[in-house]
Amino acid sequence: MLRKVLAYKNLLIILLLLNSGCFFLTDDKRAGIPYFREIFLLLVVAFTVCLFVAWKWVYQSRTSLWIIFMGVMLPLMSAVLSNLNFGQPMLYGLFEERRFLEYLVFFPVLFLLLMAQPTQEELGRYFLYIALFCATFGFSYYLGIIPQNAVVSFTVDDWTRYEDLLRPDRYRIGSGFVTLAAFMLMYNMRDRVTLSGLLMLLYLVAYLWLVMQTRATMLIWAFAGLWIFRKRIDSLMKMSVLGVIILGVSWFMVPEFYIQQYERFHALLFEAAAGPGVRDRTIATIIDAISANNFFGMGALSLQWNGGFSRVYNPHFYLSDVGIFGVYHRYGFLTPLVVLVFYGGFIWIMRQCKNKGSLLAALQLSFVFGMMNFVLSNALTFSGDLYGMAAAFFLYYAKMQVAHSSYTENPGQMNYGQFQYRHN
Repeated sequence: MLRKVLAYKNLLIILLLLNSGCFFLTDDKRAGIPYFREIFLLLVVAFTVCLFVAWKWVYQSRTSLWIIFMGVMLPLMSAVLSNLNFGQPMLYGLFEERRFLEYLVFFPVLFLLLMAQPTQEELGRYFLYIALFCATFGFSYYLGIIPQNAVVSFTVDDWTRYEDLLRPDRYRIGSGFVTLAAFMLMYNMRDRVTLSGLLMLLYLVAYLWLVMQTRATMLIWAFAGLWIFRKRIDSLMKMSVLGVIILGVSWFMVPEFYIQQYERFHALLFEAAAGPGVRDRTIATIIDAISANNFFGMGALSLQWNGGFSRVYNPHFYLSDVGIFGVYHRYGFLTPLVVLVFYGGFIWIMRQCKNKGSLLAALQLSFVFGMMNFVLSNALTFSGDLYGMAAAFFLYYAKMQVAHSSYTENPGQMNYGQFQYRHN
């Protein structure tokens, strides 16, 4: 029995590592294995189908309905709308919206949670180790230890020609996991500041600044820290003093490095305050196009089909960088309903779990910050891997807490069977 549990725990760790996306090749970094994301999604879909055949309770779960809506209905709707408006074949439409399928990771994650039965503390450790691995993996590309892949292209334009010169060698490997790990560490140090925790947090901060290089994420981490330590100023001061000492020592060792980083920080601030860019023009194009289409959605076009949007609007038109406006182009007047189901549904899922450890609290805080920035957030369309997994975490621990509560009231009658999940 112990051997089985350990095997399931190992499988859970492997699944979480793959779900971090650290091995996937995407269009914003020259790192990763081509087509590995697609292979992983095929395995997730195949495993989900098997669970639907063999695991009958999933048909009675309201959380499963939310996952099916986000991971199956939305990509189908987008593919149909792009077919009706542009004549794009359904297969290309589904391929373009394959990131929605990442929500389906909910099912294998939940299955392995039920088999492995990790505590919140154990799962938090798994998450932290994976985030540190992602950061180390990203630093390996940044420092040139692991060579970059040649640019993989289908019919895409040469995006490297327009790469931001202020942020060369930029890799967002495991960015979601790294952010959650940083929040976890801050929650852990809210009550007790430790040198090891602070060093790991500074390591992740260095990864954010040097490798991920995402200004919005930097602001979110800063606001998250203020929120987490809002009632523990003493812990914040201890952590700040230790951080200043560590950074001060490193300043005397390599002052040139900090001078370079200050100059880059000033340049990034200047760029952020510059006038309208590609994103603003894309948003204006979307608003005009949907208005001219009587507010009906137009779906998303795949670059692999006649060059995608480049032949319709302009070569720099992408739905991936405009947040809610990308959803608006896909679904038109249905956008408020889609947004309500996404945010309202996940809030309901989180509320089912009353006692949240540092990992679940970090997931909740990350979601809240994303919701506050929902206009420019891509969470709905491109974070299915994170929120599908998180939904499994919240559901599992909510039910474990209910089971233990029932056992406290009625000793000897606790049931871990599948039927206890019937109503959630």
